Amino acid sequence: MGNQELNLNHQWTRTLRKKFNLFIKEKNPTFPECKKFIRDLGVELNDINLRFAAGIYIFEKYDGRHTVEEIREIVEAETDSLINEDY
Repeated sequence: MGNQELNLNHQWTRTLRKKFNLFIKEKNPTFPECKKFIRDLGVELNDINLRFAAGIYIFEKYDGRHTVEEIREIVEAETDSLINEDY
C-alpha cells in the first residue's frame, strides 16, 4: 500500500516535466517562482514533488558548467534551502 500512496503523491508526468524545464530555460526564474508555476500546473507542493522540482531546477541552472558529480553535490547542498524558501 505504501508504494500506491507514494505514486498518488508523485504527479510529475513527462509533459509537466517538459513544461517545467522550458519555463526554467526561458524565464530564468527564482525557485519561489518555480513553486508557483508547478502549483499552477496542478502539482501538489508536497516534499517529494518539491525535491524533484528542486533537482530539476538546480540541474538546469548549472547544466553545462559543472560535471554530474559537481551537480550532485550542489543538489544535495541546495535542495533543502530552496524548498524552504518563502514565495
